[in-house]
Amino acid sequence: MSEYDTVFSLPSVDEHPDTELGVLLMGLGPERLLAALAVAPSFGDDPATTMLYVDQLRHDARPDRTLAAALADGARRWRAARAPLAAAAPANETRSAALRKLWSTAVDTVTAAGVAAGRAERLYLAACWLRRDEIDKTAAGH
Repeated sequence: MSEYDTVFSLPSVDEHPDTELGVLLMGLGPERLLAALAVAPSFGDDPATTMLYVDQLRHDARPDRTLAAALADGARRWRAARAPLAAAAPANETRSAALRKLWSTAVDTVTAAGVAAGRAERLYLAACWLRRDEIDKTAAGH
């Protein structure tokens, strides 16, 4: 038997909107996720505005902050959250091809770790947790 769950399923119409948003966030590059992690506390429960702000940083359209500063802040935030997330992760974390199942496990891990201040930060931490190897490498460079 394979260690991977390869069950494919279409999204449920009853799926929570954060789950669908999470599936989108999983596709973002590690730099965008780290920058979003840095600015998410400023936007509390609004992950969409968080990403709009990050995109403005990417295009040098913000006079108040730079993308480099957000990346450095995001890397610090990730390093601070990494150990509590690892401690809160289930010992038998399922590796699955089902994105929504992966997302649910990641959100549960972030919630159990108690490291997120608001909805936006929780969602970006979950996305970072799912991509932790890439995030670790990117954070090491900042």
